[in-house]
Amino acid sequence: MLWDRIRATPQAEFLVTPGDRLTYGDLSALVRSWLAAFDAEKLTAGSSVMIVTTHESAAISAFVAALLDGLVPVMLTPDTPAARAASIAATVEPGLIVADAARRAEGWSALARFRAIRPLPAPSSGGLARWRLPGKPSLSRAARLGLDRGESDREPRLPEDEGGLAYILFTSGTTQDPSGVMVTRRNLLANLATLSRLFGYDSRSRIFNDMVLAHGDGLVQGPLLALANGCALIRSGGFTAPGLEDWLNRVRQERASHVITVPTIWSMIDRYGQHDDYFDGAECVGLLSVAARLDAGLWRRLETRFKRPVFNQYGLTETVASALYAGPHPEMGAFDTIGRPVDCEARIASTGAEPDGAGELELRGDNVFAGYWKNPARSAAAFTADGWMRTGDVVRLRPDGSYEILGRIKTVIMCGGLLIRPEEIDEAISRHPTVAESATVALPDADFGEIPVTGVVLDRPTDEADLTRHARAELEAFKVPKRILAVPAIPRGDAGKPNLDRLRQALREAMASDTRAGTSPGIGDIPAQVCALAAEVLRVDPLSLRPESTPETVTGWDSFAQVSLIVAVETRFGLRIPVKRALRLRSLADFIAVVESARR
Repeated sequence: MLWDRIRATPQAEFLVTPGDRLTYGDLSALVRSWLAAFDAEKLTAGSSVMIVTTHESAAISAFVAALLDGLVPVMLTPDTPAARAASIAATVEPGLIVADAARRAEGWSALARFRAIRPLPAPSSGGLARWRLPGKPSLSRAARLGLDRGESDREPRLPEDEGGLAYILFTSGTTQDPSGVMVTRRNLLANLATLSRLFGYDSRSRIFNDMVLAHGDGLVQGPLLALANGCALIRSGGFTAPGLEDWLNRVRQERASHVITVPTIWSMIDRYGQHDDYFDGAECVGLLSVAARLDAGLWRRLETRFKRPVFNQYGLTETVASALYAGPHPEMGAFDTIGRPVDCEARIASTGAEPDGAGELELRGDNVFAGYWKNPARSAAAFTADGWMRTGDVVRLRPDGSYEILGRIKTVIMCGGLLIRPEEIDEAISRHPTVAESATVALPDADFGEIPVTGVVLDRPTDEADLTRHARAELEAFKVPKRILAVPAIPRGDAGKPNLDRLRQALREAMASDTRAGTSPGIGDIPAQVCALAAEVLRVDPLSLRPESTPETVTGWDSFAQVSLIVAVETRFGLRIPVKRALRLRSLADFIAVVESARR
């Protein structure tokens, strides 16, 4: 089906990024170039291909080619730390690694044949099919990516066994025990069919989805959903708070029909978006929130403000993408719920601890995964004796058939729609030479739903900036705890297990103490005060900051940190930064100017 879609309309747009545009004809040529690379490495059906690159055209085309050829693509985030990449490579034993050339120096790259991706400067002509270097002939896309064997003259193998393995996605897990979700072709095709029907996708659709490709909703509701319908996928280079307006303007400029992102981004759009007409184009048929429950107040505000239907989807990596749906559609559940199951079954299993018929949500259907890669024990634990998948989420069934989510049984943290296992954070932080113990918990957050906060017991003094630098070197960016705080001891129960409720309370009190300690700014040098405050929020060495420091020059200054810094400046200096000005804060000098202006 997917290969037929690729070949059917070679002139139609497939992928639109800020620096490139690929047609389906371009994708077909790239697939054939990847087939030539696979043949050169003598890959056979079932061989795995590990993909770790910042170059989205390379990542998507390599994944699609492997999928169509009966290989098993394994997509990782581009910032996967070397230790985790090595652990995953050791467990999947890839026949080929597709990665940025800079990663060749990392030891894990020697575990398989390494295909270096070497992006050249973005084309200046709006994304034409060829590039030219000074004094060099024009380069095809394939050559630009480092594919130097031309195009294969054979077709992809197109395996017909729907029970065969389509791909593996690695969710958060410890370095020693990476957790690979095995998705079969039946799982994938079932979920694509449901999404296509429910949301009316067809060849005219233009999907705006800028989520991470190594996660289910970014991958399945992005390039794979576009392929299934022969339509276009629009990506925008990643969301940032300062770039919010440009990000939103692309929706209208590129005539997006469906806009897909997580509740955290919808919250930032609601808070900081300057206009109400981003989604006014007649082609825009819906705003889709995925990966986490959408707050009822935010849901209502989005519908009222933007005059477009809003849909909330519930799912896990283990359900390919979504399994339950809520919104204005006859098959979906009610507003302010996680919805009803569509094309799968759901039931509630009593935990013995929940009142009013609440219990753990269990799912069964063609979209439910096959198990965890090389982990039969965990696979068995994920399912009941009669074949239902345990989600770990506690729900209650409403009379109308909609499910209301109440909380989680498991300790996983859902931060901005991305799943984080605290064990992985603790394993990484415990490798710091001063850390005797580490325990991470989820704390509620208005924008991100939950944030990871870590308590550590130290053998000898160190500061939070040093611990954070260590965490950033060991973990993908989204897994780095938002705070790492020293505590005298990890609270424990009678059986010796960490008492997470008591730890949460201790961490809340420590964070509140930090806030109270910093509420009196005095009348000293404002640039110095702002830089010192920024060092606290960003958890970096104060001496590393200058007024000209920007998110591009400071590690960890991401969208979460930007919002946190705005709130910190407002609190510390007793002022309110207007929304329009907040969106123009792109350096510490801009923050300094805001404070100095308010003091005049």
